[in-house]
Amino acid sequence: MTDLRQKLLATFQLEHREHVEQIRALVTQAGTGALAAPAIEEAFRRAHSLKGAARAVDLRPVETLAHRLETLFSRVREGKLELDGPVRMAIVTALEASEDWSSGRGEGDSAVALLNRLLGLEPEPSAPDLDATLVAPLDTVRIAAQDLDRLMRSAAEMLAESWNQGHLVRGLEELERRVLTLEAEWRRGGAARLDTLHPRVRELSRHARDACRAGRRAAFTLNLRSRQLEQDVWRARMVTAGAVLEGFHKMVRDLARDERKEIEFTLEGLGAQADRAVLEALKDPVMHLLRNAVVHGIERPEERGERGKPRAGRVVLRVAVRGRRLEVVVEDDGRGLDLEAVREAAVRGGLLAAADAPTASPERLTRLIFSPGLSTTRTVTELAGRGMGLSVVAEQLRRLQGQAEVRPRTGGGLSFVLLAPLSVATHRLLLVACRGHRYAFPLHAVGRVCRFRLPDLETVEGRPVLRLDGGPVPVLPLARLLGFEEAPVPEGYVPAVVLRWGDRQALVAVDALVEEREAVIQQLGLGHNQGGLVLEDGTVALVLDPYALLEALDRAAPGPLLQAATPLVEPRARSVLVVDDSITTRSLEKSILEAHGYQVRVAVDGADALEQLRVERPDLIIADIQMPRLDGFGLLEQLKQDPGLASIPVILVTSLERPEDQERGLALGADAYILKRKFDQRELLETIRQMV
Repeated sequence: MTDLRQKLLATFQLEHREHVEQIRALVTQAGTGALAAPAIEEAFRRAHSLKGAARAVDLRPVETLAHRLETLFSRVREGKLELDGPVRMAIVTALEASEDWSSGRGEGDSAVALLNRLLGLEPEPSAPDLDATLVAPLDTVRIAAQDLDRLMRSAAEMLAESWNQGHLVRGLEELERRVLTLEAEWRRGGAARLDTLHPRVRELSRHARDACRAGRRAAFTLNLRSRQLEQDVWRARMVTAGAVLEGFHKMVRDLARDERKEIEFTLEGLGAQADRAVLEALKDPVMHLLRNAVVHGIERPEERGERGKPRAGRVVLRVAVRGRRLEVVVEDDGRGLDLEAVREAAVRGGLLAAADAPTASPERLTRLIFSPGLSTTRTVTELAGRGMGLSVVAEQLRRLQGQAEVRPRTGGGLSFVLLAPLSVATHRLLLVACRGHRYAFPLHAVGRVCRFRLPDLETVEGRPVLRLDGGPVPVLPLARLLGFEEAPVPEGYVPAVVLRWGDRQALVAVDALVEEREAVIQQLGLGHNQGGLVLEDGTVALVLDPYALLEALDRAAPGPLLQAATPLVEPRARSVLVVDDSITTRSLEKSILEAHGYQVRVAVDGADALEQLRVERPDLIIADIQMPRLDGFGLLEQLKQDPGLASIPVILVTSLERPEDQERGLALGADAYILKRKFDQRELLETIRQMV
């Protein structure tokens, strides 16, 4: 096959997928009520376009199917045919057959025959077989023009900033050269040249301060540009869930036919967007859960009738975006989970001690179905296969920094909930310190951070617990969970992280809470770890697996929290002056900063700020621009003219979005510029951390 034909077929695949997805969505919409005339017209237009595209690449079977669909929609449009259940099923069958032909599997004759019967048409001669090698699927992502423009703009800004970094490096090299020259002259001249060298030392000191300020601003700008580029790339990788998960219609229909079951399969929320890599990684878990629901969950029609259920079982695949997480739900109204069978299988497989089995809670038994080694072979009839292979589902979600949960449904059946990040590029992490090392928890598994004192702990069944929200939460030092020989807990207040996974939670005591950050995780595959991230000093912080830690806590022997150790010395809290004429903005920023340990003072405008600065010097200033008496620009000018105040970092948080305003602020000496319209407290806190 020529390169030109290969390119044409690759282009056709993209166009074919788009037309099929849109027609399928319109048909699904028709199942919830009458389809409006514009929607019918759109389906007709897409069938017509698909026919022309298939003809252009000489795919006769797809062309024939599209031509029949075009005729069908034409008759629906004219009122000669009603878009009822059988017609909708014929359309879905034709779309699935078209997908088979376009991917080289070639099974479309029955679909054409079905459409011919509905339309009263005579069959045509069979189309020649399609060579499967001609249309090998390509892994492609369609990028909108505006997203591509945004990527190019961000790349250009990064290139410009790299030039600024080079300029800064040259300045630092010049500073180093001057210091070396001065040192050589000092050694040659001794103390006699002190008067001559003193002015030059002051000049070098001023040059060093300027270099530090420029380095700070350059680091902030580079961080800002890098984040923007990352967001642009992330946005370009986003695709709709339907682009990856839409193809399960045929699988569910074929399984239902093989199992002699009646099933209504519904897909919801397929317009939700996520990273294509995440959706691709979820395909196998979703396929496994759908197969379980059809084969093992849904009863046969006669059995459902005896139980007072509709003959047709209901299976739902639902996708939604919850904040920065993707939620995929596979739900059925079948027989549900036989907990007694799970209890017996868990004891037989060594996952549950026989003595503990009678008192095991329903929650614990439900979690066990995700455990490797759980075999229900001897109780297939009672359990109907539930739980077999589900460990693969859980493991795949954990690789994605996600989790899998199962929830019984009211009225029967099960609901499996898969939670995963929207993107695999970066993850939000909480860094903590333990025994001289730094570790990270995925932020989605952190319920809260807190501090407690040893006298606040209680003992339940020989284990230390702390009462949170009225209930006891088990407590254990991270050092012990990680296998350190000694795990002393400091006197006074102990920092801790509340880990949550499904319905479970535990309080993990650490030596210190370090910071929250977004980072790229490198896979390591070690024990309780989900990977690692390289820190600024070249060391690696291990990303801990919350699920594995909670399992380790369950297995930990009862015992005290060990002895008290030397109290931690907390560093001096950094001070911040917030300058804004809006009391609402001042209160918001003050509450955010104080919640993160900063000492905060407030000023109502630039003049008030200058009065306070001459009394007490803060570590950082956050200022608005538009203020009475003295605005933010005027405040900056006066600060930089005062040698005692010029080195204080200044962050402008303002509603002025014009590029010239931003350039003016940075030219006057502001170290960062944050827009109120895009205000994100994480960005503000990260910027402050870089400054102080």
